Amino acid sequence: MANEQLILNRYRPIAEAGSGGFGTVQVAWDTRIQRRVAIKCIQLDESQAFRALQVEARAAYGDPYGSADPYGGDPYGYDEPLDPYAVSLENLPGLDEARTAAMLSDPNIVGVYDFEVQGATAYLIMEYVDGTTLTGLLQQYGDQLSLDVVAAIFSSVAHALEVAHENQVLHLDIKPDNVLINHQGQVKVTDFGLATLSDASGFGTAGGGTIGYMPLEQMRQEALDARCDEWALASMTYEMLTGTNPFLAPDLVKAEAAIEDAELLLPSLCYDGLDPEADDVLFYALDPDREERYDNVEDFAEEMSRFFGNSARGHKELAVLVGQAAIEEFEEEEEVVERISLFDRIGTGRLQSIFVRVWAALGVGLLSFVSLSNIEAVGGWANPVFWGLFALFVLAGVLKPHLGALLSLLSLSAALLFNEAFVAGILLPVCVIAWWFFVGRMGDEAPNAALSPVLFGSFGFNPVSPLVAGFFLSVKEAVITAAMAFVLSVVLAGFGSNSLLGWNALAFWDFGSLDVQHNMAVLLQQPLTWCMLASWLGGAAILALLCRRQTRFSAGLGVVLASALMIVALCLGAWFSSGMVSWIPAWQYALPTVGAGVVMTVACAFGVPIRAGEEDWE
Repeated sequence: MANEQLILNRYRPIAEAGSGGFGTVQVAWDTRIQRRVAIKCIQLDESQAFRALQVEARAAYGDPYGSADPYGGDPYGYDEPLDPYAVSLENLPGLDEARTAAMLSDPNIVGVYDFEVQGATAYLIMEYVDGTTLTGLLQQYGDQLSLDVVAAIFSSVAHALEVAHENQVLHLDIKPDNVLINHQGQVKVTDFGLATLSDASGFGTAGGGTIGYMPLEQMRQEALDARCDEWALASMTYEMLTGTNPFLAPDLVKAEAAIEDAELLLPSLCYDGLDPEADDVLFYALDPDREERYDNVEDFAEEMSRFFGNSARGHKELAVLVGQAAIEEFEEEEEVVERISLFDRIGTGRLQSIFVRVWAALGVGLLSFVSLSNIEAVGGWANPVFWGLFALFVLAGVLKPHLGALLSLLSLSAALLFNEAFVAGILLPVCVIAWWFFVGRMGDEAPNAALSPVLFGSFGFNPVSPLVAGFFLSVKEAVITAAMAFVLSVVLAGFGSNSLLGWNALAFWDFGSLDVQHNMAVLLQQPLTWCMLASWLGGAAILALLCRRQTRFSAGLGVVLASALMIVALCLGAWFSSGMVSWIPAWQYALPTVGAGVVMTVACAFGVPIRAGEEDWE
């Protein structure tokens, strides 16, 4: 392609990404470095264009800012030395933005690569962010944003502002249009076109802003500080939580009135699970009087972040949401998630809360009931102490699943000690506390997966436990939780079933007359036990790894492979147990394992949950 078709003889235009009063933003291909870039094309007025052309001409002589040239004069009529700051740094649109953004190298800030002027146009060469703006996200999926997503966006923008403020830069135009989200779920702040450097006293002035996202002091052209950006961030956060911006107005006069007389909704009423204390924090940052706000964005972010979800999970969910816009472009590739899965739709509202807490309450309730029934000191069912402790454990499971799981597992340890199973009663809490500290307390999925042997094992369906862990958790979390579930399965099998398929709750809930520790020792001496342990850990890891792709096909494949691994373990256990004569496992073991695989394969049809804390297993 001819050079005249390139921008600056280097960048091949691909598409126009946006336009405004400044000009346009072009997506282009850098033919030199072979990458996409975004180019803000800013139209200069006649005076700016003439002065820029003069500098360009002098640069051709090798002396762009001097008074002498080898041809005896200035061909543009300027014989006096040219002040470089008068030409290139003063009142030239785009250059201040380039210089400011170049100071702020951070993953949450759109990078600026270069700035050039050619003819009557200034070109700001920027990092290309392949994705959408927060404005587009709110328009398409505003009613689907979970507190995890809000946490990811809020923390990223707050961090970008903290970096800017540390470098004495005020952004002065924080709004959804200037928050970009790429296909990896990464959030970046762009457009430092209004940014200003603070002066020695820490204040700057603004030359503009966007109604709805600028506070009173910015509208009134007063000296500004970091609390101006704080108010803008709070306004944007309020919009994410409630779906509305009450500060929008047709002009500045009405905008001032909108801020001073705003009737604000309580964000906690719009989001199930959002602590009402978050309302006070947000309204504090939105106070019309900046002296009543937090001193800086860092303090505001520290207070506000306590009430949001898991930002790592939010970035995962953002990647899925942004990816939906590009599905049609990748029809020939492997199917991607066409919508947020049922599990994550449940995870974004009231149904998630009910689902997780019912699961936790059932697991915690059943385990604590059995444990307390086998502790004579509690006094049995006729003693109010029994029911008081039982209600306390169940309530903990409902309010904080990870706490309920911890208490019920420790109560099982106490029951073992009271029944003279001292080794098991000491080793179990060690395993429980280690698992809880490193994994269990980090969310609600791991506690529920760890308690799966209590629920599913109560009717002989225990092989589903490692599949549940792999389906809902990251690789490392799944392996550790599967190990915890296996330990619990061995303890429960010691109640009398002597089978890792389950513990038969109706028949073996009372283990006071049994030698639980002996039963566990017998079970641990069987080769099948160790083969099953290896398959549980391996199966959970395989399924969790394939679920990372966030597609139904990969998750279903993971279930099939994990189930096959558990069947192979059963065959290997049968081979060792038969003296290396037969590979055929007992149907009592094989049938529930196949059934667990079928159930989890069906679950994959509803979608793949977005997991927090995904990281490579090493």
